[in-house]
Amino acid sequence: MTYISSEQMRRERIAYDKIDKNVKDRITWAVGGGILDDVINKYNLSGSVLDLGCGNGKTLLSISDKFSELHGVDILDILSPEAQTKVNFSSADLNFEKLPYGNSSMELVTALQIIEHLENPFFLAREVARVLRPGGIFVFSVPNPFNLAFRLKFLLTGNMPPWTEKNHHLLFLTNDVFKKTYLAHFNLLETVYQRGAIPGWGRLRVIFGKKLIGKHAMILPRSKHFARAVCFIMQKP
Repeated sequence: MTYISSEQMRRERIAYDKIDKNVKDRITWAVGGGILDDVINKYNLSGSVLDLGCGNGKTLLSISDKFSELHGVDILDILSPEAQTKVNFSSADLNFEKLPYGNSSMELVTALQIIEHLENPFFLAREVARVLRPGGIFVFSVPNPFNLAFRLKFLLTGNMPPWTEKNHHLLFLTNDVFKKTYLAHFNLLETVYQRGAIPGWGRLRVIFGKKLIGKHAMILPRSKHFARAVCFIMQKP
């Protein structure tokens, strides 16, 4: 798969669901695992919520009963018919265009498995800080570069599975890059790791066949050593 820039996506109207056939029906692990609901309840969030890279609107629909205003931004409008009746949609290139909202206008901003696709993810951090009210919450998830299997692959090949020619992932967040970019604008409240999969399970299925080796489950504990992805819960000072 060749990387497709946001300019080309907009110009040729190439939506994410055309690049990845699973996007249309997928809901992210942070939503499906109840992490986003836990954050909303724990920090008593209501009012206005903004989902960045909102896609078909499934994330916003899953929390629609908790907020008075639902806002979504993406490069193209691919909202489902149900979401179109509930979500206030705006088109923006998250790499380079300012978010079309006023300062301190949002109580919660989410960006779930989106930021790793961006060419300019640090511009977005500044924009989120601008539109969040003081005390507002920013929840975002990205691939986890500290997974032990990923690190071993990097040692042997110089590449990691979440960042290959065959996907659209660009951002690689080391601890220090995270500190001098995102943590320059937000206080880190919590770090939640995805449950881990058994390393090499997919290779076993290729060798012995899918009928003999069943589909793996995410059964390893939440840990930076096993997780494929990580979710950060952050607060604007």
